[in-house]
Amino acid sequence: MTEFIFLNGKIIPDTEGNISSGDRGFLYGDGIYETLRSYNGKPFKLDEHLERMRHSAKQLRISFEYANADISEKIDELIEKNRIQDAYIRITLSRGAGDSRLQMDNNLTPTILIQVKQFTPYEKKLYEEGMYLVISSCRRSTSSPIYCHKTTNLLTSILLKEEARKKSAHEAIILNTDGFVAECVVSNIFMVNNGCVSTPALDTNILPGITRRAVLDICKENGIYVEEGRFTVDTLINAEEVFITNSLMEIMPVSRVEDYKIGKTIPGKITQQLMNAYKCLIQK
Repeated sequence: MTEFIFLNGKIIPDTEGNISSGDRGFLYGDGIYETLRSYNGKPFKLDEHLERMRHSAKQLRISFEYANADISEKIDELIEKNRIQDAYIRITLSRGAGDSRLQMDNNLTPTILIQVKQFTPYEKKLYEEGMYLVISSCRRSTSSPIYCHKTTNLLTSILLKEEARKKSAHEAIILNTDGFVAECVVSNIFMVNNGCVSTPALDTNILPGITRRAVLDICKENGIYVEEGRFTVDTLINAEEVFITNSLMEIMPVSRVEDYKIGKTIPGKITQQLMNAYKCLIQK
């Protein structure tokens, strides 16, 4: 079946999609993107994803003139044309083609691409048995200006994922140069102790995850105490429960960090409560 995409104002077959050889997203990773899911044909938290993209575009001076309603309409059309209800959706925005200098140029016409593909879920047993995480040997600079944005410059992430793969782990935990837990390669991380849910604060230089925000909101709505702060590896490995989040995996329990077993049951009590609440949120 022909797969359709939205590229620079038109919905076209994927095989007809062409991007300039001078596109700065291709040449320099000079772009941003969002990934999200649709459930039963409805994109989940699209406005929140577009708000984050719009904020990053403004900070990085990349033109982004499409209204949320326009993006939503194109995604709905792609869902229908590609005949996919439970979809993986990626919106990519690059600065566009033009100036080859390593500086920002506000006058370029941006490249925008929307892809809607069949979502491939994570293995069910991972939600039942938990993931195995390792601590990356790479440290993240606390002053780097890009990690709070979802950029297309992903070579570091690829290397860290490969580091985890070589250790037969599912994900790698990143510490910042101050020695505190930041996040994982493609997910935010949470800990549970004495009924309190904790997660690294944004000032540890992490991506402000959409699912991270949803979990914090669920906690507050259900009277679960939450804390955003700076946490050491010792705090993490001694936690009663650990879980990670992103828009594709939702809420994923963690059963092991390096050689340390996490929790007595998987998922833990609070993690399971949050997983259930998140499922209810999806169904609204």
